[in-house]
Amino acid sequence: MNRALVVLATLGTILGTTTAARAQTAIASDESPFRFDFESSTGVRGLAVQGYVYNTLPWRITNVRLQVDSIDANGTLVASASGWVIGDVAAGGRGYFYVPISQQAATYRPRVQTFDKVMREAPAPQAP
Repeated sequence: MNRALVVLATLGTILGTTTAARAQTAIASDESPFRFDFESSTGVRGLAVQGYVYNTLPWRITNVRLQVDSIDANGTLVASASGWVIGDVAAGGRGYFYVPISQQAATYRPRVQTFDKVMREAPAPQAP
């Protein structure tokens, strides 16, 4: 019980003090089964890229490792950072991620490095 309260208080503090930049959507390639909705933020924990990864695979996945590349205005890779998606991502679902970055950039390119399949499942129904 106390642990849950500490987690909720911490999340409330982080989300309440975060300054967000504009949201970006990235699709790594036409062949990628993942889509990203993310934004850069500056908060008490420093610079970060946070958002959601959408899983279009027919499997529930876990241990999702991400790489976020920082790209300058000239299109040059200036930094790279790695992080994890929190929890499992259901087939047709999304998972939250927060990846600390070393410096601000013009844009970011997230991609899934690795993941483990848990089980095959039907995608979650979507509202019309």
